[in-house]
Amino acid sequence: EMQRSLVGSEMCIRDRCMIKFRAYLYYGKSVIKVCLYLQRYCIRWYNIIIVVNKKGRQMKIKVDKRIKGITIAAAALVLIIVVAVMFIIVRYTPAKEKMSGYTYYGIDRNTDKVFVIIDGELYPYTGIIYEGRYYLPQEFIADNINVGFYYDKESDAVLYSDSEYMYTYKKDENVYTDDTGKTYNTEYSVVVESEGKCYVNWEYVAEHTDCEYEYGNEPERINITLERGEKQYVTAQKKTAVRYRGGIKSPVLEYVQKGDRLVYEDDLDDWIKVTTATGYTGYIKKSEASDTFAYIREEKNYETHNYNMKDDKITLAWFQVSGVAGNSGIDNNIATASGVNVLAPTWYSVTDSSGNMSCYASAGLVNKMHQRGTDVWALVSDFDTNVDFAALYSSKKARTNMVNTLINDAEKYGFDGINLDCENIKSAYAKDYLQFVRELSIACERKGLVLSTDNYKPEAYNRCYNLKEQSRFVDYVIVMAYDEHYAGTDAGSVASLPFVKEAVEDTVQLVGKEHVIAGIPFYTRIWTTTDGNTTSRAVGMQAAVDQLNSDGQVALWNDDCGQYVASYTVGNATRQIWFEEEKSIEAKMQVIQENNVAGVAGWKLGLEKSSVWPVISKYNK
Repeated sequence: EMQRSLVGSEMCIRDRCMIKFRAYLYYGKSVIKVCLYLQRYCIRWYNIIIVVNKKGRQMKIKVDKRIKGITIAAAALVLIIVVAVMFIIVRYTPAKEKMSGYTYYGIDRNTDKVFVIIDGELYPYTGIIYEGRYYLPQEFIADNINVGFYYDKESDAVLYSDSEYMYTYKKDENVYTDDTGKTYNTEYSVVVESEGKCYVNWEYVAEHTDCEYEYGNEPERINITLERGEKQYVTAQKKTAVRYRGGIKSPVLEYVQKGDRLVYEDDLDDWIKVTTATGYTGYIKKSEASDTFAYIREEKNYETHNYNMKDDKITLAWFQVSGVAGNSGIDNNIATASGVNVLAPTWYSVTDSSGNMSCYASAGLVNKMHQRGTDVWALVSDFDTNVDFAALYSSKKARTNMVNTLINDAEKYGFDGINLDCENIKSAYAKDYLQFVRELSIACERKGLVLSTDNYKPEAYNRCYNLKEQSRFVDYVIVMAYDEHYAGTDAGSVASLPFVKEAVEDTVQLVGKEHVIAGIPFYTRIWTTTDGNTTSRAVGMQAAVDQLNSDGQVALWNDDCGQYVASYTVGNATRQIWFEEEKSIEAKMQVIQENNVAGVAGWKLGLEKSSVWPVISKYNK
């Protein structure tokens, strides 16, 4: 079989050496070079003549017949030994062949685009190099890296907000401004336009982003790490090759230096699968790497809101107001609400896409609350479905109108904070809403106002609310841990204990416990099912008990949902109630206490039994 692999080759020597030489000649050019090397020395000693044609495809070894048999054998033995040694060297010498990055990533080597890797995910043909600097598309940055870089269509500029200012970057200009009119000069354009797309300088983005990154070339690429979870790493013990596969004959992806940190991926016998800082995933010898160790990327200090937070736990009560005259109802509702230190009256509602709002604010109510040591956070809602909210939030003029109205009214009426209750945000304009939150945040900070937002329990469908980004600019994120079941759904609890627990814990994971206020319901629903059709009505705590008593029924405690539950027949209908009262509220407050969040909020004042307030105070401290 070895003979068949030697196309057009021939060897002539004593029969007893024939098999050995055929076997070694299987390795081709390297052995031919060895034989040529031997000619230089052995011809003098043993009259061995090596003839190789110009193409290196035919080789003859002739031995002078005048040499005695023992000399021939010695010559053959020397040749065999040297060839064998060279075979071992060739077999065990690591390959130096380098694999092209274009081949590795499977992309066109003629491209002039920048390739991006984010936490291991590949984004080819993404960025550009402009005047020697890397730029990435603004939309790509907002979607994948830092949502804070916002493109404002109305001003045709990129906006970015830090803890104090909102900055405006016009395209292809070496200057930018903040919202006070101050200008800043740069050596390069932060924002450029290319082929009709808006690009932002990568290094400027990186300065304002919690990330690590490394450049690579062939292809030009940026490997970006945003995740901060614990990973396993190794360090290179010396300069070593990272190979495409686990083996010394596999091509080299790149060389890493002694001390370089590599992400540990897997073990393969004597090899370790690793990912390099430039984004290659390959293999290094286990003997050339340290033991694995855990590492969490350091959090980069970048701009965050200068938070205006209370020293005490928040006990907030939402107070529904249907008109200016409705403010007078506060006296009866607040009388038994012991422990409430924040009142959020529903004073503002967006009425059109220009940013105009209805207003039921009352300086008198604010004064009453301040006299009892209670702050007032004016609530702003978006419940008017006739408003084009996409047009509203995408308009800088409309956003500014809302911000100015709220800031001016805070001074006029004396309220202490703003509570955004925007429950109709859609993914199509969620980034525009977030920009409104940033702009309002900066204005609130300058005036010493507290800013909070109301949010649903985190789910995939409402991810566009981006609680993590909100928490960079708002003082408190309130999670509405209720409406588990609501009008139009099947019968069920408004806020079962598992639902509340999950809502609180998931929100804490996103924004940090010090920013989270847990919203709980002071209401329940009475469900009626007739002929398969289910309807419900929302009622306060006492009204639900009154309905049960009127029907002559009893409710039993259910450990699974942490509530008293009743289900019974009335005529041809089935009635079901999941109750909220002292015991169910206590179970929820225990979850809130265990998570050590910033406080609790109840919807709404007037629906609760006065006996729940001591329970809330017991745990919210």
